[in-house]
Amino acid sequence: MIALVTGGGGRLGNVLVRRLLDHGQHVRVLELGSLPESLEGLELDFMSGSVLDAGDVARAMEGVGVVYHLAAKIDLRPKKDPMLFPINVDGTRTVAEACLSRGVRMVHTSSHHAVEREPLEETLTEERPLALDEKCDYHRSKAIGETVILDACKRGLNATIVNPGSMIGPYDYEPSLIGAALIDMYFGRVPVLLDLLSDYVDVRDVADGMIAAAEKGRVGERYFLTGDVVPILDMVSLYGELTGARVPTRALPLWVGWAMLPFALAGSAVTKKDPFITADMLRASVSNAVVSHDKAHGELGYSIRPLRESLTDAVEWYRQRGWLNG
Repeated sequence: MIALVTGGGGRLGNVLVRRLLDHGQHVRVLELGSLPESLEGLELDFMSGSVLDAGDVARAMEGVGVVYHLAAKIDLRPKKDPMLFPINVDGTRTVAEACLSRGVRMVHTSSHHAVEREPLEETLTEERPLALDEKCDYHRSKAIGETVILDACKRGLNATIVNPGSMIGPYDYEPSLIGAALIDMYFGRVPVLLDLLSDYVDVRDVADGMIAAAEKGRVGERYFLTGDVVPILDMVSLYGELTGARVPTRALPLWVGWAMLPFALAGSAVTKKDPFITADMLRASVSNAVVSHDKAHGELGYSIRPLRESLTDAVEWYRQRGWLNG
């Protein structure tokens, strides 16, 4: 059986491809452009194409038994990429309709922030309503993308939704927003922190959870593939211990970030570079004190490794890439 992975060269996609290959599956990747570095040397079938092109999707689905849909646009900048909603919503619809018409199993990748987080003092679970009025465009696009899948499930689509948390670990080729922030911190380019909470999950555990979702996930259900919620100072302290870097030891209240926002945007206008902080970054950095993955644990056998192991492997990856060479 061929497993098709859309967006297989991305942060999560390339790790999922590796895990599928480890399971002995024949993997095909649909990705814009040429073969990305993250997939070089892997035994797979690469197809260049767009999830917005029904013809590209149809060709990629020949002989496919399961589709892992990861292709998405992530953008937390003030001026958004105009393709954010087309890819995250219309691309999802194109893939879902192709799976529906062929009777192919689908695992759709959303986000744990695609559901409403308020009230923050209560545990975040899959039962929360979709955040269709979320101010962050990216999270709202993922919420709308879920409605596309759920509507198609009512018409017979055999699909399960997974909602990953904030991912760390190896095989971070770009690097990701979290990876870039950790690298900046190593070189002292993050002198102060904001008092934030976030759940951190190993990207390899998420990939394994997705494979389990394809095998065991119920149709039309979502599963949080999240990790433990960790205060920012605890995360940073562990990072400093593992790298030997001098890291911040205090965190400022979140309102300070909002107060700094106008100055960050003004500086960005002068330098013509992306601002170091944006409204969507601040919105994305707010978390419930508890984010539950009990449903995925109980139904999929999902499990997570300790944060120390994930961060240790992430640091080793940054060193292999030469990103911590001063």
